[in-house]
Amino acid sequence: MVAPPATLGNREPGWGGARCPLPRSPGCPGAGVPGARGALVTPDSYKEKAEGPALLNLETSDEDAPDSLTDSWEDLEEDLRPHRTAQEPRGACSFLEPQFGNYKTVQDSWERWGATPGQPESLALPCRVQRLQVLPHGAHVLATAVSSFSRHVFTCGVGGLKVWHLDNQVAQQRVPESDMHWPVQTPGAYLRACLLAPDGSRLFAGGHHLPGVSTWDLRAPTLHQPDLLPCEGLSCQALDTNHRGSLAFAGFSNGTVRIWDLRDRKAVKDLPGRQGEANSVVVKDDTVWTGGLNGCLRCWDLRAASRKVQKHLFKSQITSMSQSPWEDWLLVGLASGLHWLQPTLKGQAHLAGHKNGAILDLKFSPYGQWWVSVGTDRMTTIHSTPSGTTELQVPEKACITCCDVSANNRLIVTGARSRASVYQLTY
Repeated sequence: MVAPPATLGNREPGWGGARCPLPRSPGCPGAGVPGARGALVTPDSYKEKAEGPALLNLETSDEDAPDSLTDSWEDLEEDLRPHRTAQEPRGACSFLEPQFGNYKTVQDSWERWGATPGQPESLALPCRVQRLQVLPHGAHVLATAVSSFSRHVFTCGVGGLKVWHLDNQVAQQRVPESDMHWPVQTPGAYLRACLLAPDGSRLFAGGHHLPGVSTWDLRAPTLHQPDLLPCEGLSCQALDTNHRGSLAFAGFSNGTVRIWDLRDRKAVKDLPGRQGEANSVVVKDDTVWTGGLNGCLRCWDLRAASRKVQKHLFKSQITSMSQSPWEDWLLVGLASGLHWLQPTLKGQAHLAGHKNGAILDLKFSPYGQWWVSVGTDRMTTIHSTPSGTTELQVPEKACITCCDVSANNRLIVTGARSRASVYQLTY
């Protein structure tokens, strides 16, 4: 059994040496922050400066080299633009790239201190996390998705989008639908976001220098060229759908949120915004929430002619958001390493734990009993709801840029540098 979470921050031999060289944020002291164990702290009452560390530079290719730093998500985008997909021919490139002999099977596992196995999944926290597989995407992984419906893992980033088939929760060395493609791309194009529809039947992917957001119907017998949701000249940063799966939403780097009707793939409305204000998008019932690099959290009511009805300011860049599946909460992750739970109806946000570095992605579990967050501290961390207490941590060799949780509550997938890791949860 591993040591308690408080000691897991110490880097073990073989895990890439020192931590990411981040400046210590005043908002994330090593001994914890006010409210980290569930005490109510609001953005207004939290007085310490929480600008947070600079964010990760993805330019470095050495897996074990320290991560260099940039000042903002705009700089991160600039770091990616020099990359060229020269290994792919100009034109339609293979969406599914068969992988042979490049898989790495591992059997690392971590257990939650004092956990009692055999608890109901809908009520319990994971008591054990086991790393099953390492998937060699081959270039920086910027987004991941895992489907328990079709048993696939999707990884996307600078090298396009790849699909890995799971058999008994282990990725096979072959892929079944080798005729899937993504659209013609310009030099410097890359995928920044991918998303599965609520029922797992459709895949969305969007990014930079692409003619639109691509969508694939995963129930189709053959998967050729995807449908396109047009957004020529816009750089997609985030994706979401409504709970019925009839509308798609994308946030762009210029602050705009575009809404499409998936029945005819036509844009029905643009919600205006300023540069960097829509790097995160969450659709909750009839409201659209956007989080920006200026620390502004906005809410739009789709029933009131898409009128902006709420605005909240945080003291750090908003880097990721996730909605609770059962409660009226929106989880907000900041570059300062803090988590905030924002009520979506009434009330003030309260602090809910932290990480020792910038949060780059987070996701609620399907039952809402816990969430996973990743970032520049090189840790995949499981936090309990609603206090944000750190329950379990898994170390990685590099800063972790993205994560996803399967709908069956059994798998976590994370992306770090040029590979993704698949974890199995035991309750």
